[in-house]
Amino acid sequence: MKTTYKRPTTSSGDLRTPIAFYRMTENEGIEPGEMPTKPLFECLGQAYAPSNKDNAILETHGVKRGVTVKIRDTRGGFFPKNNDGAVIDDYRYQNVHGENIVWNVVDVRPDFEDDRFIVVVLGESE
Repeated sequence: MKTTYKRPTTSSGDLRTPIAFYRMTENEGIEPGEMPTKPLFECLGQAYAPSNKDNAILETHGVKRGVTVKIRDTRGGFFPKNNDGAVIDDYRYQNVHGENIVWNVVDVRPDFEDDRFIVVVLGESE
């Protein structure tokens, strides 16, 4: 008997991690860097470990830690840009002080296997 591979599908029940996207602006004052200031979009998504392809993208950007999130495609309502930031509201994505990490959007691409979603690769710079 021949078995065929069925790709795992993502359903609405898998999108249960709150994610907020922000526009990043330069810090005011003498400290270098950027900070999230303008909230752009809030949604529920699926966060998971980066694939080998995503790790290669993160490595070229000099990122020390990354995560991949899958969010629902809004069909033009919102599409993250590479200069945006994101906050994942989950205790597993907090720093040692218990504060949420502000992730940088490293790569954004449509999910070609399921056109209902967008894949966003997030990274924390060194």
